[in-house]
Amino acid sequence: MKAHAGLTLVELLVALALMGIVFVLLTSWQASTLDLSTRTAALSHSLAELNDTSGYLGDRIRAAVRVRVATAGLSVNSLSCTNDHPCLALVVPDHSSGGTLARYHLHVYRLEIRSRVAPADKVADPWAEANVQVLREYRSTDPFGGSGSTPRDCVGSPAQLLASPPMIGSGAPAYPPNNLASCQALLNLNAATSLAGMQPYLVADYLTPAGNLGDAPFAYSPADRTVTLRFQYRQRVRGREMRTPDSPYTLTVQARNLP
Repeated sequence: MKAHAGLTLVELLVALALMGIVFVLLTSWQASTLDLSTRTAALSHSLAELNDTSGYLGDRIRAAVRVRVATAGLSVNSLSCTNDHPCLALVVPDHSSGGTLARYHLHVYRLEIRSRVAPADKVADPWAEANVQVLREYRSTDPFGGSGSTPRDCVGSPAQLLASPPMIGSGAPAYPPNNLASCQALLNLNAATSLAGMQPYLVADYLTPAGNLGDAPFAYSPADRTVTLRFQYRQRVRGREMRTPDSPYTLTVQARNLP
């Protein structure tokens, strides 16, 4: 009988080398697939966030009876509106079920540093703290309560407040104390210099800072009564910065209820 020879050392080394190459290629493919999957998921999430943010602001703008974009001359809760921290201020009606009286709320949207947000309201992310901004909404408060914002919500009928000149109601029980001052402040929004006691809410996180967008995130055109919004989502995915979209997303909305 003939003895069957086993694999030689050279053949074993060649086989091991081939197995190593296959393993490296497989690992690389898996890493590439994971990277692509992660970035695709991040892209989908970013687009959804931008869509929600622009849709939310768009609805407010369409309903607004007063609009102001401020990069100077206005502060909200002692925070100045500047080029790096611009503000979009809107007076928005909230009609009663009967349609006779409405409350007019003041909403101010400000791009600001992420550190202003409470830890419970954001994901811990040291990179984001230094590289993104958040969009916060500041709202006027209930005019019938105790202490509140300055100004507070304004109470009146649409016919009264949109008349020229406006007719502002006063006297309990329909109208709250100091309703005249609150309504005048909201109707003369462009003259406001300081808003205090406004209630803050987080609208969006992971936004490219206003100073890095190239164009202002808020722009108002009085001629055609439109507001242009520009936002870009910015995050770090698997060690690399990712901006969505590559150029800031732009939406122009007509403020169709302006007088």
